[in-house]
Amino acid sequence: MKSSKPMQVRCAVGLFYLALSLSLIQPFIVSSAMARPPAAIVLAMAIAAVMTVFLIEFVSIGRNWARVTYLVLTVLSLPWSLLYLQARLMHSPLAATSIVVQLAVHAIGLWLVFSAPGSGWFRMREK
Repeated sequence: MKSSKPMQVRCAVGLFYLALSLSLIQPFIVSSAMARPPAAIVLAMAIAAVMTVFLIEFVSIGRNWARVTYLVLTVLSLPWSLLYLQARLMHSPLAATSIVVQLAVHAIGLWLVFSAPGSGWFRMREK
């Protein structure tokens, strides 16, 4: 039985892409460094972005392992995000705001895919 994707899952996927976009522009909005980020950082961000896109796409098609992996990776990144936020609060309010928005967007997106009807859709896709 095929079931259409719930609006909550569509919204969550959009929010995950918004968070990814904000994370990609983060190095460019930090006011303390006017120069471009080093090439190694740009390369690492590009690799992480590609992996994140694949993960988001698997969430979008209803793979339960992908939403669980997204949750785990988000939770594991929290300490670093909070440390980065603390470091940016005084020196770069725009960067700090971006981090807060990213954290909120992740939380809302994860809530959408782990609460009904999103969670039920993932269970139906497993069978």
